[in-house]
Amino acid sequence: MPGSRDDSQKKFSMKIASRMTGLTPHAIRAWERRYGVVAPGRDSNNRRFYRESDIERLALLHKATDAGHQISQIAGYSKEELQDIIGRMNVIDMPPRKAPEVRAAGDLILVRDYNAYTEEMLSAIERMDRKSLEEILIAAETEAGRNALLERVVIPVMERIGELWRKGEMRISHEHLATQVVRTFLGGLLATQKTFPGAPHVVVTTPSDQVHEIGALCAAVTAASEGWNVTYLGPSLPSEEIAGAVTYNGSRALILSLIYPESDPLVAREIRKLRRYLPGMPVIVGGRARQSYSQVLAEIEAVVVNDLYEVRTVLELIRTTGAV
Repeated sequence: MPGSRDDSQKKFSMKIASRMTGLTPHAIRAWERRYGVVAPGRDSNNRRFYRESDIERLALLHKATDAGHQISQIAGYSKEELQDIIGRMNVIDMPPRKAPEVRAAGDLILVRDYNAYTEEMLSAIERMDRKSLEEILIAAETEAGRNALLERVVIPVMERIGELWRKGEMRISHEHLATQVVRTFLGGLLATQKTFPGAPHVVVTTPSDQVHEIGALCAAVTAASEGWNVTYLGPSLPSEEIAGAVTYNGSRALILSLIYPESDPLVAREIRKLRRYLPGMPVIVGGRARQSYSQVLAEIEAVVVNDLYEVRTVLELIRTTGAV
């Protein structure tokens, strides 16, 4: 249901609309084309422009899809209906993760299983087809929402790639292509997130020698989607640099991702140093290798999370209570 066509409304370019709503330009175009959620105008150069009512509607839809609602199910909701479902949402009591979406296609009923995205991405990686890989990521975000994209598509795909590479069933060049495309895509999502004056701040990174950063990027995008101001530092940073960034930004929390290597004494030492530099700071730790560092994480009283849903839950507790 497009917004009002009131010509007195301010008009915004696609770039500004993306920045204000937190949606990528690709997602905005796809929602327009597939679901008709807004009807942008065109200027004298045939470039899209969006009115204030379009921006408001897109932002409401983005918030609802981030909470787990399928865009195909809510695209026709009115402003009041969207505000109602958002008002009834609670981050700690999120809607249950959904079964695959059932969509109509002519006389056929198609079941969109998240595993289909995984298989499509792996096929594109095998073909070294960068363009198809990017298009699958865009389609997954558009159809499933950002939280589902991260938890049900990106992380499982990267875990499968790691397993195939370790078994010798995937070349390192394929792994590098996949990592580069996914990193660029997630970086684009993070870049479109707004900053929120007065919102809590979080630093996201990996300790020294932890060079795999997709998990950390997923956590950074998740935190930004939850309304936190995020400083993402990239991978493999010494503890003193991490602590410096936390202190400089007045951060309320630190998120670390541990993927590989496991049980590395250097990583354990860096984690202990972090606690000395940042006494009392909530340190949230996730990633496939987290269990191999369980002893040191217990020592520093880190909050160990199993998935991004738990990241969202812990961040909300810190925001509302100041502790975990």
